Amino acid sequence: MEELRGHHGTWRIDDETVRIRFDSGRKVPTLFKSLGSCTVPMAAVREVEFDQGDRKHGWRLRLRLADGSDPYATLGAPGSDALTPLLLTGPHDNELVAEYHSDQIASSVRYARGTLTDEIDHREVARGLVGKPPLQVRTAEGSASFDGARVRLQWDGWLASTAKDKEKSRTFQLSEIQAAEWHPPVDVTEGYLRIVLRGVTVPEASKIDHDFFSLASHGSKGSEETLLMAATLNAHIPFAAPQGAGPAALGGGAPPDDGSEAIIATIRELGRLHSEGLLTDEEFSAKKAQLLDRL
Repeated sequence: MEELRGHHGTWRIDDETVRIRFDSGRKVPTLFKSLGSCTVPMAAVREVEFDQGDRKHGWRLRLRLADGSDPYATLGAPGSDALTPLLLTGPHDNELVAEYHSDQIASSVRYARGTLTDEIDHREVARGLVGKPPLQVRTAEGSASFDGARVRLQWDGWLASTAKDKEKSRTFQLSEIQAAEWHPPVDVTEGYLRIVLRGVTVPEASKIDHDFFSLASHGSKGSEETLLMAATLNAHIPFAAPQGAGPAALGGGAPPDDGSEAIIATIRELGRLHSEGLLTDEEFSAKKAQLLDRL
């Protein structure tokens, strides 16, 4: 097994995998320190990119994975290359060594494709590149936690809005989540993690202060942590079977099938979201009808 050391970690390379282990120093990006390590199967790699760089910036080695294997690929601003564990950079003085390893990875990728008999499970690859539950991240607005089945947003930070501080928290079942979005801070604007529920559309005009599906990050505080949370949720969502009845746990868990009081409470919660403009008339009517059928 060969090794290539970069600015923030080390890649250990064999014929089948690239094992990535990150450093824990002060200058290492928070995402890498939080992740610790991950493994990439050669068979999941679509392209190997190598840039020799220059004396000032050094070289860059980037792995591009097959569709469905990279949980970071769809996060961030459109067209941008979000911070990713699949990028290794290093100083110019070992550029030839890095280029050699780049060629070795590309050769192993071609060999893996030519000899692979079973179709690779891209969902498993993605799950190997993210955090393992239980996972909790914090920002100046509060925290997001994931236990493998539920996601909890809690607004108890010093920059939480009055509305969110009053709301305290929301809990969502993973099986009711369509996707997690991550938007990095731009200039003086806030970045944020947002939970997208199946069949629920949050109006574009909704401000973060009153968006109870989001956790904001201010500047660099919490931005990389929320990126890791979004990638982790998106990698685990395909393994959560959607529940056929009932909306997401908008106020602290999906109502039990035989709990009429919980169902009524959830209808009230839906009504409040509808009045706040977070649910359309059609979404509110459809979900209310689903719940009433269970009484």
